[in-house]
Amino acid sequence: MTDNPHLTSAHTPPVLPTITTADGSAMTVSHVGSISTPNLSVSDVFCVPKLHLNLLSVGQLTELGLNLFFSSRGCLVQDSRTGQIVGTARKVGRLFELTSLHFPSSSVSAPVIAASASIELWHSRLGHVSLPRIQTLVSRGLLGSVSSSPFDCMPCQLGKQPALPFNNSESIASATFDLIHSDVWGPSPVPTTQYSKAIKVFRSDNAREYRQTDFSTILKHYGTIFHTSCAGTSQQNGRAERKLRHILDTVRALTNAASTPVSFWGEAALTAVYTINRCPSPVVQNTTPYERAPNFNPALNYVVFLAMALKKRGTGVMIQSPNVFESLDMWYSGNIRCSIPYLHFLQVMMILRLILYQISSLRFLPLLLSQLIPSPTSLPLLLPSSDVSPTTDPTFNESPLSAPAANPVSTTAPEPRRSHRVSTLPSHLRDFHCFSAFATLHEPHTFREASSDPLWQQAMKEELDALLKTGTWDLVDLPAGKSAIGCKWVYKIKTRSDGTVDRYKARLVAKGFTQEYGIDYEETFAPVARLSSVRTLIAVSASRHWPLFQMDVKNAFLNGELTEEVYMQLPPGFSQPPGFSHKVCRLRRALYGLKQAPRAWFAKFSSTISQHGFSASSYDSALFFRRSDHGITLLLLYVDDMIITGDDVQGIQDLKRFLGQHFEMKDLGPLSYFLGLEVSSSSDGYYLTQAKYTSDLISRAGITDSKIADTPIEYNNRLNTHDGEPLPDATLYRQLVGSLVYLTVTRPDISYAVHIVSQFMAAPRSLHYAAVLRILRYLKGTLFHGLHFSSQSSLTLQAYSDADWAGDPTDRRSTTGISSLADTTAELLWLRWLLQDLGIDCSTAIPIHCDNQSAIQIAHNDVFHERTKHIEIDCHFVRHHLLQGTLQLRSVSSQDQLADIFTKPMPQAVS
Repeated sequence: MTDNPHLTSAHTPPVLPTITTADGSAMTVSHVGSISTPNLSVSDVFCVPKLHLNLLSVGQLTELGLNLFFSSRGCLVQDSRTGQIVGTARKVGRLFELTSLHFPSSSVSAPVIAASASIELWHSRLGHVSLPRIQTLVSRGLLGSVSSSPFDCMPCQLGKQPALPFNNSESIASATFDLIHSDVWGPSPVPTTQYSKAIKVFRSDNAREYRQTDFSTILKHYGTIFHTSCAGTSQQNGRAERKLRHILDTVRALTNAASTPVSFWGEAALTAVYTINRCPSPVVQNTTPYERAPNFNPALNYVVFLAMALKKRGTGVMIQSPNVFESLDMWYSGNIRCSIPYLHFLQVMMILRLILYQISSLRFLPLLLSQLIPSPTSLPLLLPSSDVSPTTDPTFNESPLSAPAANPVSTTAPEPRRSHRVSTLPSHLRDFHCFSAFATLHEPHTFREASSDPLWQQAMKEELDALLKTGTWDLVDLPAGKSAIGCKWVYKIKTRSDGTVDRYKARLVAKGFTQEYGIDYEETFAPVARLSSVRTLIAVSASRHWPLFQMDVKNAFLNGELTEEVYMQLPPGFSQPPGFSHKVCRLRRALYGLKQAPRAWFAKFSSTISQHGFSASSYDSALFFRRSDHGITLLLLYVDDMIITGDDVQGIQDLKRFLGQHFEMKDLGPLSYFLGLEVSSSSDGYYLTQAKYTSDLISRAGITDSKIADTPIEYNNRLNTHDGEPLPDATLYRQLVGSLVYLTVTRPDISYAVHIVSQFMAAPRSLHYAAVLRILRYLKGTLFHGLHFSSQSSLTLQAYSDADWAGDPTDRRSTTGISSLADTTAELLWLRWLLQDLGIDCSTAIPIHCDNQSAIQIAHNDVFHERTKHIEIDCHFVRHHLLQGTLQLRSVSSQDQLADIFTKPMPQAVS
């Protein structure tokens, strides 16, 4: 309606309507016309002389094919055909004032639901497929009535920029799954075969991912022929290359058309593959791949990516109400159609089962809103479940999912109350990465916080039941002159390898820091396996073809028996009998947190396993062995984790059975993950890496997106204590360096660099921190490097010893060759004795390769006496074992000195 007659073209109907206002007064309509401007074309416009403002009907705009989105900050007007924003309005009081609108008459279309689908719409629905393939589907009657009109698709132009084509492949398989074309694009899980078909030929490029894994072995097992292209000639694998490009082009077109954020890239890829399999292909005589596999015609009535979801009421009227959400169509089903709504302000994701869709090409609404209207910062991150009431509409079913916000915001938001029902992920969502909000996996820090959640209540009950079952304490009166230490609950969510929740673990821990030496504890040392022993055991097992097994002990410390008199306060949440509120716990078992708990547990384990005929090694107290007529059985213990191996198969089974009778054990099967070491086995031996540990370390440093470095440290970089600015907080530096020291267990290539940066732990500076980050960037590019223990090893000990000349940049001090020889000799003697306990004969002299002629001469003869007084002890130590025939010194050129990796930086990248 308007009061300006010059805006409308006159058209007076036989009967003019009367406008009645809210106060009951009437306003007359002088005439009815239409407005036609370059920016707007509207018919049936009332000219009302008494009106002081121009009014535009929302209902009339929707009839023109426009969508309107209202919020507390304004309104957006969207063209439902193109998905473009064509107008905006600002909120004035409780009305919305139109600030801009550009919708010419050429854009006006009939309501989308009632109109026949256009060829442009089907082009968008089918993953921006080519027009000839759409026409093929139309000719087969699979798309219904389709109106044809020329159009230009900008998303296709942006996402499908072509490169020069490869030569066409002439190999066409005669039957489904006879020939598979493959190419590597990122890590991807390989699903089980769906159609019970055997692959006859598998063709790929010469990628390392195929050649350096067990993949070729699997193909041989199933009788599949493995064809590879020549190195550097990807054109020979052209079909896979072209299909990979086809999929990625379709993904880019879909995401460009819908303006989706990167977080929905995976869903776009699923949509692309889904639609490609349901579009005709000339390779299969213009039928669809879907038809060729299960022999079904494709059903295309469910195909749409990023559409507005509408509910259908009983009256059949389409209603756009608060029950209607902007949704993201991410997956497809043959009988039930679902979509994933994305609520912008609450950042909540759930599954909505919907009946009818407005078939249109909508853009990603939250992205558009964030571009034009500032997002509020005071809204909570997650909607508390108490504020959600289930709908009673039978056509609208909600299945809540745990999902994170796309962009984490301030942690001042109120924490949501979590559901106590343990639900299973629906089968139709197994193709998707469903993330959990960081608030839903919150680990409580106090008993009061945990006691409000039944899941943690159950976990604490299970822990108390275990403590009472093992007789961990007696309830007694606190003797005079004694004090009771406190205790607390520690909560941890145990997850599986795929990130899903395994169990909620609550552990009662004594506050051992309040114990006093000589009163409630004495000795505390408890041996654990040396990491050198772990590597040696794996090397011997690889050479002797021994199996490696892993077990751990549940609640290991509770098996230890206390000899000291220790009292502890009652645990929080412990329901004591009436009249026992003044009692304390007299500890009988080694509770976690006590200073002597590790020692008590190791003493209990040692005495128990000795009853089974095992003896502890004199050279590693955590290594136990037993020899019999059938062979040797070995057990290496690190706190509560153990490795079991040997050539006595029956002895290993007897050991497992024996341990299960005395402790609550968990058999973890073959060794795969031990103390952060990832162990993989093959016919060639065992391979040790710390890829996950390294990846976590890179994430902690915040350099996951940084460029990789070719070497761990610059070749001529000389760090000193004065370069750079002092770090305001050295905590992260020390944590990273400490973690890198542990990483050298399987990464000797970073030993020298870590040795350098560890010299500045007391007062690190900015240049030292930059050197640490360089090491991590090098590790990022060599994530899966590690140690290989060959099954063909002869288990012959030999060593390389290297000196360091003027290696200290502050005082230019050197590490002499004889000192290096002494350290090498000590390590070799220990390894020799350890190998003897492992059943390896090392009676021959051990060769030591050294490139320092002076050190070799000093070791053999008492020369340069005046210049070697300060290292005389080392000289006598090495010379003694040379005379005993334990060692044999050999000269080696500096070019062949393998120990250089520990004393000098790498001049170039390691391949």
